Order: sequence, then structure tokens, then C-alpha cells
Amino acid sequence: MNRSFDFSNSLAYDYFMTKKIAYIFLFAALLFPYSKAMAIVSPLSISLVPPLQFPTSEFTVTGARISLLWGKHRDIYGIDLGVLGNITEGNFVGIGISGIFNLTQGKTTITGLQLAGLANINTKEAKIVGLQAALGINENDVASTLVGLQISAIANLSAFTNIYGAQIGLYNHALEVYGLQIGLVNSAKNLHGVQIGLLNFNDEGLFRVSPILNIGF
Repeated sequence: MNRSFDFSNSLAYDYFMTKKIAYIFLFAALLFPYSKAMAIVSPLSISLVPPLQFPTSEFTVTGARISLLWGKHRDIYGIDLGVLGNITEGNFVGIGISGIFNLTQGKTTITGLQLAGLANINTKEAKIVGLQAALGINENDVASTLVGLQISAIANLSAFTNIYGAQIGLYNHALEVYGLQIGLVNSAKNLHGVQIGLLNFNDEGLFRVSPILNIGF
């Protein structure tokens, strides 16, 4: 007696296939975030100008970005080299060197060097250990910390930055300075060190305005 079951003409077959399809979709849904995350990470980026770059701007670069003119990516972790400049839409961690500008629109962590021919601009929180240098301006727009040296030929615009070390430029502005400011005009909310310049401002100091030399404790 043949006891084989004909699935093709039964509700059991429909139920079996429905469960199978559901498992396939569930498995794909679980894998999708991981496959997507893996797909947007690259160890290397080569760029002429966006969008003439590989990989495309939505990628995170974990290694090195080399831009023949400038590049634009989501996050950078590593070494960033640009003939003209580089734009990071998210977070930056590493060393940034460019001929004209470095622009980071997320959190910035510099260990060693951030160097630009014209401007370093960090629009979110920045933590810099080492040297931040530009022939034009260094600009840190929100609460930040710099341990080391911030130097520019024109201005260091760091009104919300605590400086542990030195600021050197024609115009220097910081929140708290633990060390030294040298320039034509120096400004700090609270100075724990020395200002040397034509005009020196220490908002919470004994001498709020002082020519040539100001000392804060």
C-alpha cells in the first residue's frame, strides 16, 4: 500500500511553503544590517573630486584617504591626505593633512597632527592631542579640548576650547588656557598662565584687559 502523501493538493503543502518563505525572509532581515554595514566600509579611498572618487561618499574609510583634489566621505579612521582638502560628514579619528582645508562635520579626534594650508574647521566636539596648524585659521566651533600646540598665521578661533599648552597667532581666542597665548590680540575666559600680545583679555582674571603682558592663576 502506497502511503506517500501528495503535498501538491493539500493545505499541508501551502502551510509548509508559507513557513519556508517566512524563514527565508526572516534570515535575510537578520543578515541585512550586517551586510549593509560591511558594504559601506573601505580600507582605502582614492578621490579626484566628489563624485569622482572610489568608494563613494557614503562609505566609511578605515585606513587612508588620498585625495588628488578633495574627497568627501561619511567617517574617516586613519590617515587623511588631500592636495586641496577633505570633507568628513561624520566622525574623524586620526591624522589630517591638506593643502588648503580640513573640514569635519562630526566629532574630531586628532592624535598627532591636523595641518592645513588655509583652514582646519571642526564643527562638532574636537579632541586634539598634538599639533593643530594652519596658515589661515584653526576653528573649533563647540566645546573641545586641545593638548599641545595650536598655531596659525591669522587666527585661532576656539572660544569653547580648553587649551592645555599654547596658542600662537595674530588673534587667539579660547575658553580656558592652561599655558601660553602669544599674538597681537589674545582672549580667554579664564587664564591659568601667560598672555603676551598688544592686547590681552582675561574675562575672569584680576586684570581683564592688559597690554603687552597678562598673567592669570
